[in-house]
Amino acid sequence: MTILTLALTMPAHALDVVVRPGDDIQAATSALGAGDVVTFEAGVYELKGTVFWSGLGTDDNPITFMARAGAEVILRNSGGGYVADVADSDWVVIENIAFEGAKNAKYNGTAGLRIRSSSNVRLRSLRIGDVWNTALRIEGDCSNINVLSSELGPAPGGDGISAGCGDAGCWLQDSIIDNNLIHDVGGTGINLLNGAQGNLVSDNVVFRTGGDGLVLPDTQFGNQNVASGNAIWQTEDDGIYVWGPALVQSNVVFETGDEGILTQDNDGSLLNVQISHNTVARTNGWAAQLNGWYDKEDMVFANNALANPTGYGFTYDDPLSDPYNYKKLEDTDNFIHSNVVTGLIQGFDPLVRPDFVIEGGGVGDFDDIDNFDFYPSVPSVLRDAGTPDGNAYIPVTDFNGVQRNGAAPTVGAYEYNGQGNPGWLLQEDFKDVDEITRRAGSQINTGCCGNNNSGGTQALLFGPLLWMAVMARRREG
Repeated sequence: MTILTLALTMPAHALDVVVRPGDDIQAATSALGAGDVVTFEAGVYELKGTVFWSGLGTDDNPITFMARAGAEVILRNSGGGYVADVADSDWVVIENIAFEGAKNAKYNGTAGLRIRSSSNVRLRSLRIGDVWNTALRIEGDCSNINVLSSELGPAPGGDGISAGCGDAGCWLQDSIIDNNLIHDVGGTGINLLNGAQGNLVSDNVVFRTGGDGLVLPDTQFGNQNVASGNAIWQTEDDGIYVWGPALVQSNVVFETGDEGILTQDNDGSLLNVQISHNTVARTNGWAAQLNGWYDKEDMVFANNALANPTGYGFTYDDPLSDPYNYKKLEDTDNFIHSNVVTGLIQGFDPLVRPDFVIEGGGVGDFDDIDNFDFYPSVPSVLRDAGTPDGNAYIPVTDFNGVQRNGAAPTVGAYEYNGQGNPGWLLQEDFKDVDEITRRAGSQINTGCCGNNNSGGTQALLFGPLLWMAVMARRREG
């Protein structure tokens, strides 16, 4: 297998390099450094192996690989391995380029793009697909890797995005995965591996996965991972699988093969988890299954809409609700409140825990569930049904970017703002984030989150994380 290597060094002066199909890419792009720009002219670049990139840019002068404005650029690998590999690099930008395999991608096990042991890498408006294995692999210790507005898939033999090492020997931290379209993958849509910490996963559209939609792992005592505003459907396994510290808000999950939202404790990994204002519907398993919660600290499950009219709604193991449990147990500190549930409930007694759930109205709670519209209907039980308690972790804005009513919040991912969905309608395309960008930075000024309760603290914490994604989008323009 032939390997093309782009050796990136630090020249004295920035270079503007133009590459055309048929050029010797290695020769044309040698000796690149801070501020250098490689512009690809339109066309298909046939590769016989992996292209390796490695170099050090700066914040003000990154190394940039980009397509000519308006040009379609495809790097196509017929030799197996990754199409491109970025290693030991700092301050690199790759934008408006497609990475794909050839017709023999399955035979060669071709994968898409790999980022290794690098920091401050911006991947923007890429298309990584028609490969067999994982579309985007991030491995080694990596930080500030921004994956923005990119399409990943099909990748029938791997994940959409896989980040970190399974044994926590390396991990991804302080990074943003925002406004991507991830589909038709054989594994997990977005797979954050053991140790991943302080990452924001927001406004992504994930569908048709052979595994889970999104995995939020043990952070190895690092900062929570945040999942906000994602749409996930048609997963073979769980929609969102949580097994470590995480903040999960304003997501829409439906048509999953197993649970919509599943939490699991793996040797003490599950703590500091807040799940609020999500909409989960039509799952084959439980809409929400909370395992390993009772004796854990900082656990919140509030103001979620769970709709499985003929199936499994919500399960939570509550020893105090078991009349045959003679153990002397202290009551849990878990905050579980005002979840609107249609479907079977299990593991707790609603008479013992009257605040846990509110009986839902099923499909009638939504405008048009058959056409992926989960906005609350006019007669919806969800309207004004949420608890305004500061412990509920009410987000500043909803799935559409509409400001929440902190005094009487709507349950689920959407805040009711008049008849008819005012925002983006779920579809197999990128989520329209224009409204979110315009409204970001606003703060709730009534109810729970405008005072000194914990909800206000949470809103101030979540605000900067969302703002990071918004600023990344603005730089994209």
